[in-house]
Amino acid sequence: MAKLYINKDIAADADKVKYWLTGNDSISFPDIQGFIDWIPNDDNRIDIELHSCGGDCTEAYAIYDALRASGKEISCKVVGNAASMATVILLAAPLERRSAYQHAELLIHSPYYPSGARVGDITLAKLEELKSDLEAEKEKMLNLYVDRTGQSREVLEAQMATDSWFDAEKAIELGFVSSIVPAASASASKPELNSNLNIESMAKEEKKVTVAQAFHMLGVALGVVKETPEAVGMVITTSTGDELTVEREEGEIQVGDPASPDGEFVLEDGRTVIVVDGVITEIKDPSSNEEDTQALKDRIAELEAENASLKSSAKSETDARIIAAVEKAGGEAWLKKATGSYVPAGRSYTPQAKKGEETKPVSLVERKLEEAIEKNKKRYSKKV
Repeated sequence: MAKLYINKDIAADADKVKYWLTGNDSISFPDIQGFIDWIPNDDNRIDIELHSCGGDCTEAYAIYDALRASGKEISCKVVGNAASMATVILLAAPLERRSAYQHAELLIHSPYYPSGARVGDITLAKLEELKSDLEAEKEKMLNLYVDRTGQSREVLEAQMATDSWFDAEKAIELGFVSSIVPAASASASKPELNSNLNIESMAKEEKKVTVAQAFHMLGVALGVVKETPEAVGMVITTSTGDELTVEREEGEIQVGDPASPDGEFVLEDGRTVIVVDGVITEIKDPSSNEEDTQALKDRIAELEAENASLKSSAKSETDARIIAAVEKAGGEAWLKKATGSYVPAGRSYTPQAKKGEETKPVSLVERKLEEAIEKNKKRYSKKV
C-alpha cells in the first residue's frame, strides 16, 4: 500500500516559488503524477492522509481525476484540516473508505477571486464575465459534491454559504466521510518482537523525486528542515500462515495503524486483529473465559454422543444396497413371487407304546416303513 501525504496548499508548479520565498511549500498535480508513476504495478492501494487548506482549483481537479484514473483502491483520511479544494481530493476515495480523526475540521465554500488576483481592468462587461466564471465554477463544484456525498444540493449549497468550519460528526452527516478513526491508547510496555516479524522498507530503488521533495532533502542536508522518519511496513505472519502488513515507525501495532489486507487475523500470540478500509479498527486479546471453554467441551461431548447413536442405528452399506434393489424391483410383492410360497412342513411323530413299556417317539419315516411292510406281507402271503 502506497502512502500519500497531502499536507500543504495546492498550487501550480509555476506558483511554487512564491511559497518558497515565504518559507512555505505547496503540492501540485505533477507531484501527484510522479507519485502514482512511482508506485509498483502490483501495489493496488493508495492511502491518503489529508491536511490541507486547499488552493488552486485547476490543480485540485487534476489531482482528483488522476487518483480516480489510476485504477488503484483509494482511501483518504482527514488528519487535520480539509478545506476548499482539499475536500475535492478527499472525495476521490469512495465513501466507505473516507474517514477523519476525531478533531479534524472541514470547510466548503463558494469559489472566489482572492485579493490581488490578476483580473485586468474592471468594467461592467468584465464584471459580468467574472460573475459568469464564478457561477460556472460553483455549479461544477456542487455537482461533484452531490454526486460523491449523496447529499441534496440544497443542504450542500446552504453549508457552502455559511463559509464556516464543521467537525467530523457533521462531515459524516453531509456525506464527506463515513467514519471517525477511533483513538488508541499507548501500550504500557513494548513486548518483544516475535521471531516471525519482518520489517521491510517500502522504498523503491528507482524512486522518482519531485521538485518539492528535492528542496526538502536540500533543507535537511543544510540543517534548516527537520527530517521526518518514514513509516515502515511490518509484515506479520498470522497463525494460519497469512501475511498482515502494518505501517508504523516503531513499537507494537495499535488501533488506527494503516494495514492491509482487510479482514480478521489471528496472530500467533492469540490476539485477533480486525482491519477495515486499510486501518486497524480493533485488537482483541486472547479469550481466557473458562465458561466458554466448558461450553465448547459440552458441545463436543453432545455431538460425539449423537454421532455414536447414529452409527448404532445405521444399516450397513451392503444392507442398504439390497434394500434399494428390492424396492426398485417391486418391493415385498416381487420378493414373494421370486422366492416362491412353499413352506416346508415341520417334523412330527406318533407315540407308540405298549402296556408297561415307556413311550418312545416314532418318526414319520419309521411309521410309513412299518405300514409298507405290513401291506406287502398281506399281498404275498399264501392262502391255506
